Parts: sequence; structure tokens; C-alpha cells
Amino acid sequence: MTIPLEEHFRIYRLDLPGFGESNIEIPLTVEEVSEILHGFVLKMEIDKPILLGHSYGGRVAICYAAKYPVEKLILVSSAGVKKRLKFSKRFKVKLYKILKKCHITLKMGSSDYQQADDVKKKMLVQAVNTDLQEQMKKITAPTLLLYGSEDRVTDLTIAQTIRKRIAHSTLIILEGCGHFPYLERPSYFSLILMSFLIGDSHGV
Repeated sequence: MTIPLEEHFRIYRLDLPGFGESNIEIPLTVEEVSEILHGFVLKMEIDKPILLGHSYGGRVAICYAAKYPVEKLILVSSAGVKKRLKFSKRFKVKLYKILKKCHITLKMGSSDYQQADDVKKKMLVQAVNTDLQEQMKKITAPTLLLYGSEDRVTDLTIAQTIRKRIAHSTLIILEGCGHFPYLERPSYFSLILMSFLIGDSHGV
């Protein structure tokens, strides 16, 4: 059984630019999207928000928390660490670019990337190529990192690096989960989240 957050907090669920029902005409960097988020926080007169970001949203949350005060930060299956690609991956990228010039389509990337329009694809590529480790070092808020042990999109080496870069962070690995632990083990995810938000953040 999941614990309804609405009973304890006021919840805002945002469609970031280019996601959900939020359309976009030009690609934005994660830093620019974080500034849009800050504009929303100011408009709603929220003092030190608690941010939860999944995957790409986690990148935006990292940029925000590095620059503006937040009460707590939760990163779920988030990246932000640029890794050198393995030879096989570099080969696939090069092949993809060659075939694209020949007007031959080869499916590559995550399901989000494959389903994205051209503008969103540019945003996702830019995000993947942006290393946020310096921003992570500036985050002072208590931070919870939630990652699935079977995540094939954001592997655990990235989670471990983020844990080292963010000073007051706790890493929880959800066994048997992939990239969407809140859907795969919702009750367990909810319990961990509420423990962090309401209880002692260092006793998760």
C-alpha cells in the first residue's frame, strides 16, 4: 500500500518543456529548464521547495539545487555524469550518423529518445553530453538517491559517483527494479520516500 503524499505536502507535478502536454519549439539546455522551474517556484511563492526528479528531471533538479535553496532533494534513476562510451557504443553512434546522412533510419537510444520529436531529441542529446559533477558539489540540501539494481538506462556506477559528489546524500538501491522503481515497487518506494521526507533523513 502506498502512502499518499498529498496528506502531508502540497504536490506540484510539472510537465517540463517538451514533455507531457508541454510543447516546445526550440531545444533548451537543462540549465535553462531549471531556470524555468525557478520561475514557477517564484510565481507560486514556494520557500525552499522539496524537489523530486526522475531521469531527465533529476538533471534539472541537480542544476536547480546547485544554484537555489531547496529543503530536500530526491533523485530517482537520475544521471548527470558523462561517461566515456565503450568502443561498441561509439561504433554504433558513428554508424547511426553515417546511415542518417544516407537517409537510412536506425533505431538507437532509449525508448524516450526513439519516441521524441526532433526538438526533444536535441534536448536529450544535449543533456546526456552535459556533465553535472561540479554542480553536484554545490548541493548542500539533504539528498536521497533512489536507483534500481537492474537499471539499464542509468547504471549503478553513476549512482555511486553522484553519492560521492553530493555531500549530504544517501543512496538506496531497490533490488530487482529497473529505471522506474516507483512503478515496479510502489509500496516500498513510498515507504522509503516518506521516511526521508518526514523522518530522519540520515536514518533511511
